[in-house]
Amino acid sequence: MIKRIGLALLLLLIGLLLPSPNYFIGDKNKTYDNEFINSLAKGLNNRWGIVYLNDKDKVKDKDKDKESIKDFRDYIDCELIEIDKYNNRNFKDPKLKEFANAYINNLKETKEAILKKKSILGENFVDSTFTDEWYKYQRKRYELLLDINSIVEIPVKNKKSLNKILKSGKEIKEFNRVYGILVDTFKPEDFEVENVRNEKRYIGNFENTTGYDVGHIYLTIHFYDEKDEGVFSISVEPEGIWKNGTKKSFEFPIYDSDKEFKYFKIFISKKSLRFNRKGYFLEY
Repeated sequence: MIKRIGLALLLLLIGLLLPSPNYFIGDKNKTYDNEFINSLAKGLNNRWGIVYLNDKDKVKDKDKDKESIKDFRDYIDCELIEIDKYNNRNFKDPKLKEFANAYINNLKETKEAILKKKSILGENFVDSTFTDEWYKYQRKRYELLLDINSIVEIPVKNKKSLNKILKSGKEIKEFNRVYGILVDTFKPEDFEVENVRNEKRYIGNFENTTGYDVGHIYLTIHFYDEKDEGVFSISVEPEGIWKNGTKKSFEFPIYDSDKEFKYFKIFISKKSLRFNRKGYFLEY
């Protein structure tokens, strides 16, 4: 009898502690645009507060010269605690709903990537592969914050931190736009083949229509066989500035001794790109 009473009390306590179903789905007859924006601002304020405290600790403790994986996870949790529930809630503005869901999912994907790295690297080890992965997600996060703020101003306390993110978001969007133009510029079918002794030389003349001077570009050519399997690759790194509105020759040799291939694809390294337009610089 006593055991049954104890079990009943335990179940009652669990029921009181667990959030109601409405916490996750909300009122179906209500829209949550304003609530989301306020929760987003609160999560950002909390995140920046943790960053500020960690930076202070670094000043006090010289041995703590960089953040741990746990620190990065805490930054994400500060936001998810406030906004995760809005993934399944109704919004009046469908575009805001789209960006809100994308932002929440970005945080979750970042956290999942962090946990994978933690299992490989350990709790406190942060290397260049981790920071590269982190930065990839942060770039998308900055874009999404810019998108959200373009619909409704995010009422954060620290306007300086938000404005810095919004500025980065604009630069990232512009970089991605220009990068997309370059991706569309280089098509394998636009290369002509010349036979020179024991090699085939692929030559293509391409016009820079990005609106920027390209200070540096690095191409990787991947070759595939009939089974769509990669057989080999080469790199192309032309010298000199590729002025906007001008054509530049890109070429690479394929020697007779190389393996046979069916087709090739061209990849542009984002990290290598340097854009300049009248003193305005863009890079990854």
